[in-house]
Amino acid sequence: MRRTHILLFLLAALPSALLAQSPSMTSGEKPEPQNGIFGGLVGKDRPKDARTEITASKEAAFDNATSIAEFTGNVVVRDPQFTLTCDKLKVTMNKNRKGLEIAEATGNVVIVQENSDSKGQPTKAIGRAGAATYMPATGDVTLRIWPSIQQGINNQVATEEGTVMMLNRSGKSKTVGGSKTMISENSPASGTR
Repeated sequence: MRRTHILLFLLAALPSALLAQSPSMTSGEKPEPQNGIFGGLVGKDRPKDARTEITASKEAAFDNATSIAEFTGNVVVRDPQFTLTCDKLKVTMNKNRKGLEIAEATGNVVIVQENSDSKGQPTKAIGRAGAATYMPATGDVTLRIWPSIQQGINNQVATEEGTVMMLNRSGKSKTVGGSKTMISENSPASGTR
């Protein structure tokens, strides 16, 4: 199987802010808190000189007229802040091409963020869904089609296909539709569950 490999979509076609752009702030504004399930997508500061690598097994296309990039087939996005896998990824750049307008992942979407808690202990957050949308202007991530979120000892899963889970950079989340939340009283570090 031929594999298409793209580093920031050939670096010439898209700005370095392809998938993990921080929203622009006006002078005097403070950045939002850096917590939340997918800090890489919803609020974690982006390291300087960070690179995002996107691989796709079937196709990678960029339309200069619409500023849309599409990646198809076993898409893997590796970023210092997160890893995303999906069947198809569509990225729309702002009209001035200085940032991201929207990113839409579809088919077997898995987003993994590894981080550290306030005590320096490693943490991992995993989101799964049939589709996910990221809006950098608001910092919102929306998971649709049987979404689920696993963060440490807390798990939330949809009990209906139409359930929608929304997360934002301030660490707030909202679930619309049927879901089940499981909270473990034992820490994974203690070896009991």
